[in-house]
Amino acid sequence: EPLLEGEYVKHNDNYGEIGTEEAVPQAFSHFTWDASDKRILICDIQGVGNYWTDPQIHSVDPSQEDIFGKGNFGLDGVKQFFHTHRCNSLCLELGLS
Repeated sequence: EPLLEGEYVKHNDNYGEIGTEEAVPQAFSHFTWDASDKRILICDIQGVGNYWTDPQIHSVDPSQEDIFGKGNFGLDGVKQFFHTHRCNSLCLELGLS
């Protein structure tokens, strides 16, 4: 991938820590959970602007444990995300639950 020029920002990590309250990356992580029928959550959102790189996927399917690497904390990672996540206006606009 090309080098991203500008300020590199970590919006959330793979264990529920929130780096920014920006609506789009937080709502995106939430959206991935709902859109996957609550099977995966994409987090560890980081990059420059809305160009993100190096995400992490948490899968609740134990057979996918090795597919998504050591940062895949499964259901525990999903729970940690939602423990710290606060729905924003975009989450509400998208009808996320």
